[in-house]
Amino acid sequence: MANRYPLTVQLQHIQAWLLSGLSKQEYCMQEKLTLSTFYYWLNKNNFEASQSNVGLDGKPARRTEVARDDPNTVTLHLPNGCSVSCYPGQLTTVMQALSLA
Repeated sequence: MANRYPLTVQLQHIQAWLLSGLSKQEYCMQEKLTLSTFYYWLNKNNFEASQSNVGLDGKPARRTEVARDDPNTVTLHLPNGCSVSCYPGQLTTVMQALSLA
């Protein structure tokens, strides 16, 4: 009989994958999940593989440090008190990632 995973577990796996730096296939092998199940969870939870937080290699985007004094950066000050700095070319990606949170 197939395993049934509650929504909370599905979302925990999706979040863990995003933070892992692994491809979907690598993550599923590590966690002993079938790739088809993982894709089902992504689709069911309205996560699109085309979203910009996933690179062309299928791996989630990683955090990079931006120098605070770099005049070429844009800083977004969020209502919760956090700030996000990025290069102008990354602004669309950052805005889309923030809308997922």
